Amino acid sequence: MTTVSVIGAGPAGAYAGQLLAKAGYDVTIYEEHAAVGKPVACTGIVTKVLWELVRKKKEFMVNELDAVRIVAPNNNHVDIPLHEYVIDRAAFDNCLAAQAINAGAALQTLHRFIDAKNGAITFKHKGETITKKTDIVIGADGPTSNVAKSAGIYGSREFWIGLQVTVKKKWNPNIFLTYFGGICPGFFAWAVPENSQIARVGLAAQQQAKAHFDRFLLKLGGKILEQQPGPIPKFTGRELVEKDNVFLVGDAGGLVKATTGGGIITGILSSKILSECLQTGASYSKALWQLKKELHIHRLIRKTLNNFSEQDYNMLIDYMNTPGVKKILKENPREYPSRFLLKLLLKQPKFIRFAPRILW
Repeated sequence: MTTVSVIGAGPAGAYAGQLLAKAGYDVTIYEEHAAVGKPVACTGIVTKVLWELVRKKKEFMVNELDAVRIVAPNNNHVDIPLHEYVIDRAAFDNCLAAQAINAGAALQTLHRFIDAKNGAITFKHKGETITKKTDIVIGADGPTSNVAKSAGIYGSREFWIGLQVTVKKKWNPNIFLTYFGGICPGFFAWAVPENSQIARVGLAAQQQAKAHFDRFLLKLGGKILEQQPGPIPKFTGRELVEKDNVFLVGDAGGLVKATTGGGIITGILSSKILSECLQTGASYSKALWQLKKELHIHRLIRKTLNNFSEQDYNMLIDYMNTPGVKKILKENPREYPSRFLLKLLLKQPKFIRFAPRILW
């Protein structure tokens, strides 16, 4: 029986373990920490696309949202109706891990990956060095993947520094907030409510993240309860995701949306693709083309937005405030921009004004 070692018990790793265990592989998932899902470094907001892959369960549902409020630098805003979900990442991760175990996978915690070579993997476990034989290694160990480094496919990576806290104050529990422009150059800031009293508040930046974050928290106010920082990989399109018997999924492979920094769904999708490839003998790198196509579009959107002035953002939000644009954005989850960008341009021709920003 083919042995598979999955490094990391986050959503991508647990999902890969579940699918391959169901397919008859001898799967072990290795987690560095004592508990799955901790520490939390994620906003945990997802679209309905997730439920096409994972069954929605009450045990990890925190809140359901009816709209996003996009706030311009001049404080004008537009509310886009949608239906998105806030999940408890620790509970979600544990649910997927339990499903992998039920499918036949084993889970080993407190195993810190050291190296993979010559058909074996090496860990540190409670102070001891342990080596185990394996046929396949799946790196699902996050943005700074040690599996990628060990295999020589880490490459030259860049990150946003994500800073997030939970904040207690009065919130509208049905709307999450996003802020663009100088408040967070090169990315955006957010406030995602868990309920009417608590929200997950954060931003990401490549430089001076702490200074931007402090100003943003001062603007919003409220009582800080818990900190949840973490790096967010920048998708470049040049990422290597396999070498010999080593494969990377999710954040470990840089497979993250550049528009939002979201990686839960893309990580699970990459694990699904890898599972199918291992079972059929197809090339994983080639099979990722559809997912990477969408990620390239996300990257183009991000690069375009990074060229925006404050005035551009103000105009963009004004142009979005039409029933037709809102309808398109409501009906099309952001995972697949190829499905709605042309529709947006046809519905709101004023968007063509930003074409020079793309060329620039």
